[in-house]
Amino acid sequence: MTPLDPAIKGFYELPSRALLLITGTDRIRYLNGQLSIDIRRLQVNTSRTACLLTAKGKLCAHVRIWPHGDSHVIETLPDLAESVQARLERYIIADDVTISKLPEAHPIYHVIGSPPPSTDAIQSIRIGHSGFDTFQKPTDLTEIAPQAVERLRIIHGVPMWGSEIDEDTLPQEARLEMTSVDFDKGCYVGQEVVSRLKSVGRVNKRLHGFVGNLASPLQTRLQLHPEGQPEILAGHITSTAPHFDMAQTLALGYLNRQSEVLTRFEVRDENGCLLGGVDRREFPIL
Repeated sequence: MTPLDPAIKGFYELPSRALLLITGTDRIRYLNGQLSIDIRRLQVNTSRTACLLTAKGKLCAHVRIWPHGDSHVIETLPDLAESVQARLERYIIADDVTISKLPEAHPIYHVIGSPPPSTDAIQSIRIGHSGFDTFQKPTDLTEIAPQAVERLRIIHGVPMWGSEIDEDTLPQEARLEMTSVDFDKGCYVGQEVVSRLKSVGRVNKRLHGFVGNLASPLQTRLQLHPEGQPEILAGHITSTAPHFDMAQTLALGYLNRQSEVLTRFEVRDENGCLLGGVDRREFPIL
């Protein structure tokens, strides 16, 4: 079975999550003015990712949101929960909107390759395959190892906070416009910058996938150089994962705009030592 085989089936426990509950009669209108997707289109028991941006169009966080009865739930990382809540509350004036942090949740499991039960499971796409999230640990499925989860994330080009994205990232740099932006919705904080970048069609750097051979131990933030031109910095690697069947390394990284026309790169450490070479690949990279 290859990583892209649609028959892939199993589950894994999500890293710790923080959940914010948004209530009030004005919540949909208000959230539409804060997040990059159209909240009105969210379907019951289905989540989507969205960008929470500054006025300059840079990420405050990359969140996940879904409707929950007469409220909405926003998922973020525990370390970002306080800043996300503060950012979401910043523009509340006379709106009937309340944002509160839910108590620490039980473990959440993401299931791939199995239909969701008729309970409150939330359909979601997290690492490139359709799946669902549940608080109930599956008993009839194989648990997917963390290394395999990371490999699938890299194969499908899913950026991770602290590796591919942070407070200095524009959505189009990490390709988030493909999954986390609705360009035909109304205004929201940061929308002017995101729309202008769509019109221009170019950002100074862009996330790409790579496949190649790298020396062990693997590192991140390695430098990418055009093959045979170590004096030119083309970009850097942000995440790696071994693919044992291919005896190769899969990677995510950024290329500057001038280097996106190239397909072959040398990988060097900060001291300029050659660690191997990689080929640029389109997503999914296998």
